[in-house]
Parts: sequence; structure tokens; C-alpha cells
Amino acid sequence: MFVVLDGRSALDDIASGELCCPCGGLFRPWGHARVRLIRQLDGSHAPLQPRRMVCTVCRRTHVLLPASSLPRRRDSVESIGAALLMAANGNGHRTIAADLDRPESTVRNWLRRARRGAAWLNRTGIMAAYEFDPGHGPMAVRATPTAEAVDALGYATAAAVRRLGLVGLSPWSIITMVSRGRLLGGFPDG
Repeated sequence: MFVVLDGRSALDDIASGELCCPCGGLFRPWGHARVRLIRQLDGSHAPLQPRRMVCTVCRRTHVLLPASSLPRRRDSVESIGAALLMAANGNGHRTIAADLDRPESTVRNWLRRARRGAAWLNRTGIMAAYEFDPGHGPMAVRATPTAEAVDALGYATAAAVRRLGLVGLSPWSIITMVSRGRLLGGFPDG
């Protein structure tokens, strides 16, 4: 799976050979993944059918997932991000679920997964912030590891916008790119 900010430019990168398989092989189109309905922050649903690619060398297929959604999630990254922001500000899962009109179990699951990966997300955000802006000052200490992780990812996003000119993009889509689609799981060991 490859998380991409813009599907069209990713297809252009594939056509030019700039985006290739981890094995080094070139991609070619391989249809689409199944259609999913992604629940937006306002409660509406948007259809998503990610593009599938196959490597010409290893024959593995990969999906180009837009950064507006996370793997194996039926809610948009903005919805999940809003829940993480509320949790970082001290709200519990019941309050967040009521505010976002989501099931309590869904929000509780998001928060548990984010807490489980908070240390990795924090390190990833700090490293990205300093890559984009080496003169970045120290980050504030927050009450919980999840709040520190959300802050670090926010700093990295702001630095990426300043450095790369990513104006007009959703901050949570940029955070998805910074976290390599692992905002709620798939955290590497170590």
C-alpha cells in the first residue's frame, strides 16, 4: 500500500518511473480496489475506489490509498483526527463519540490504538518536524503521550506546509503522509 496526497500526480510519477515498487520494479495499472464508503466528519459518505498497481518484477500488487483515508478504516482521517484532538485536550471517548456522532466503541478503539502507538507517532512527528525545519525549537511537554504525539505531528505538518508549500491541503492528510498511513496502527517495532 502506498499513501498518496494526489492520485493523479502519483499516476504521473508511476508513468515516469519515479514511484516504483520497494523491490525496484516498475508498476503498471492493475484495476481498482473495491469501492468503500468513507464516512466524513459531517456524517455524509463519500465513495472511495483506490487504484491498484502491480509490480512488473515481483508481481505483487499495491494499492494507492489517498491520504484522506486510513487503511482499514471506514471514517475519514479528518473524523479520526478530530477525535484525537479532542482526546489530546482531555475529552473522554463518550464525549467525543457524542460530539462526532460516532459509536462509542469506534471512538474508544481509535483512542486505544493511538495510545498504543503514541511513542512511535511522537518520534515520527519530532523527526519529521526537524527534517522540514532544522531550526525548530523544543516541543512542549503535554499531560499524556497521546497529546504529545498529536502535538509533534502538528508541528511536523506546520513545518511541511512552510517548507513544501502544501497550502490548501487538509492538515490531517499531511499527518497521514508524515505517519505513513500508520496513525492508528501498523506501528513498526522499536
